[in-house]
Amino acid sequence: MGATLQNFINKHVWNFEKRSSTSSDMSISGKFWDFVYGTGLQKVSVRQALAISAVYTALSVRSQTIGSLPINIYKSIGDGNTESLPNHPAYYPLAHEPSNYMSSANMFMTAMLNMDSEGNSFIYIHRNGRFQPKSFEIWESSMVTINLVDGEAFYSYEGRTYPARDVLHFRMFSLDGLHGLSPIRQNQATMGMAKKLDEYVGQALGAKPPGVLSYDGDLTPEQRAQNKEDWNKQDGKIKVMSGNWKFTPTIISPGDAEYIASRKMNKTDIWGIYKIPPVFAQDYERATFANAEQSDLIYTKHTVIPIVTMIEKECNMKLFTEAEKATTFMKMNVNGLLRGDLKSRAEFYTSMRNTGSMDGNEIRSLEDMNSYKGGDIKVVQGGMIPVDQLRKFWESKSTAQPIGDGSAKRDAYEFNEVIN
Repeated sequence: MGATLQNFINKHVWNFEKRSSTSSDMSISGKFWDFVYGTGLQKVSVRQALAISAVYTALSVRSQTIGSLPINIYKSIGDGNTESLPNHPAYYPLAHEPSNYMSSANMFMTAMLNMDSEGNSFIYIHRNGRFQPKSFEIWESSMVTINLVDGEAFYSYEGRTYPARDVLHFRMFSLDGLHGLSPIRQNQATMGMAKKLDEYVGQALGAKPPGVLSYDGDLTPEQRAQNKEDWNKQDGKIKVMSGNWKFTPTIISPGDAEYIASRKMNKTDIWGIYKIPPVFAQDYERATFANAEQSDLIYTKHTVIPIVTMIEKECNMKLFTEAEKATTFMKMNVNGLLRGDLKSRAEFYTSMRNTGSMDGNEIRSLEDMNSYKGGDIKVVQGGMIPVDQLRKFWESKSTAQPIGDGSAKRDAYEFNEVIN
């Protein structure tokens, strides 16, 4: 059934050869579209797609972002509080050294590359005698097969089968919740278009530009042969020929507006597939200082956080024992990505400090600064009064009488009235 469906798609979806041509195909600009569409959009493999600059850039940005995030393991200790667990067996291999040949950053960058290209990424968990993670191993996604047996998933790799609990499986969109769909294979039209455009540049910028060389007049066969030989010998050089010659290109120049617009639109489509803002792909055409911070926030909220959430939940499922799962969790810190400029951060910290939501040491830790003695004391603005005590406070102000001539005594009287 699978082969029949694939044959149908190959014949009726990807086969453009039998489609009729329009009159525009005979124009010079039509030759460009004939080159792109005329022989059918190419199927692009994963490795071929990595040679497309827009794809390479998108995958590079996404993988490097995830690979750069700090990782911690926490335990919930009640009342909404948590404590870090740097001595947990899973912490060091997960956050620093998964194996003796790669760092944590390398592992998550590779995992992201596999997920964004193949649709699936697999990391095998090596465990010690206590069933605790001790190291991690990246698997090549294309060599892994998954089978469901009585509702349990099993992963086969290099001739051996492993239960799902021993494999971290990060995936893109899935139709069955198990097998991720490859963005490259699911967007063959866009990827094939990009490959065609790249090939077109290679042909159009070759030493022999495609076109027709015509002469205003008659030439003998010997003269035509001699001029053809002279023309072909001048590879990469300016063509200089005697007589009234005229060269007519048969395809548009890569510098023409039609090509530029097509290439730009195709790149934008690819960046959209991977939810990459243009500025992250070094496209600053519409970038301004005013929207730079918003681009950061959009990328973090709508691209990074969904990926991070998926990674965290997969790790929480398989790195901890059943007893630990209720209180222990892995977290990738995205706070650094959410930081604004200096002014915005200062305003945020001031607000959090004045309301007693954060103490000085918590603020310093977010700025990678050491704590100081007394910095763990939470404070509030002195003028702030609890809402339920406002009426009593104002009534006390209206009835309070000064004692002697000291304002300090009056303030003390009013304060006692409020707190009592």
